[in-house]
Amino acid sequence: MPKPLISVIVPTYDAPQLLSALLASLATQSFPHDAAEIIVVDDGSPNSSETALQSYHGPLTLRPIYLESHVGRARARNAGIRAALGEVIVFLDDDMTVNGDFLSAHAQFHRAHPGEVAIGDIRFGPGIVPSALTRYIETRGAQGFADGEPLPFKCFVTGNSSVRLERLLEVGLFDERFDAYGGEDLELGYRLHGAGASFRLSVAAGSLHHRARPLMQTSELMYTYGRRSLPLLLEKHPELAGLLRLDFLHVPGRFSPGRLMLQLALQPMVYAPIATWAHWRQSKRLPAICIDYLWWYNRTTGFLDSRKSQPG
Repeated sequence: MPKPLISVIVPTYDAPQLLSALLASLATQSFPHDAAEIIVVDDGSPNSSETALQSYHGPLTLRPIYLESHVGRARARNAGIRAALGEVIVFLDDDMTVNGDFLSAHAQFHRAHPGEVAIGDIRFGPGIVPSALTRYIETRGAQGFADGEPLPFKCFVTGNSSVRLERLLEVGLFDERFDAYGGEDLELGYRLHGAGASFRLSVAAGSLHHRARPLMQTSELMYTYGRRSLPLLLEKHPELAGLLRLDFLHVPGRFSPGRLMLQLALQPMVYAPIATWAHWRQSKRLPAICIDYLWWYNRTTGFLDSRKSQPG
């Protein structure tokens, strides 16, 4: 049998119904069936994904990998990459579904843009009730650019993207020390960028997201990101502090109005009323700057708390 062109890598953790829906959508692809494979990596789910995997009867080859314990998405994706036979790696999350031309769109992208990284178009599914947060997410990152437009490396997300296997091997895959929420895709995207890769949006490679967390839960995840992932990210790449709006923490010396404003914004007495107001408004409309602030505050306070807990 010839090797497939595409390997779809799907890490999953305790989401059998969502995984079943994703696999059903992959079963309807217009792409040649012998030219793609699906690798599902079960990241130590307490309730195994085996039932969802057994329900798949599509034409694409499905290869499951079962990890003994929950090790995080970086290590789970790497397990899938190492097992992959395809030339192009397509990353998908287990709470997505895709259109029938999804794999064809990713394949066409790499024919048209050799060596580049494709970022697919992610939208929320029809079952997700629109909110201030869903509207915000659908206008940030890659979704703020036109189809085919070059993207900054910070737009690299592994919910829906593709890159040639040789590119991934060249830069060294995901850093498996990222075992909590966030950071692993930004860090890999930065290394791909440093190795000369460019990034581009592919609207044709569309997917629908079928899970939406409440605003306050996403803020809690940002705190985890700041406490668990940012220390590692900035240890490896301190030059990214500016991108993450953390460089003001390291500016010594003279008075700066901008620095003073950011320090004031980190005071709980400033955060609490804004967070309360946002909680009650989340089903309606919120200024984007409000969500920016809530996420930045939690990410930054998590990072500062990580430094307090360090010895010495």
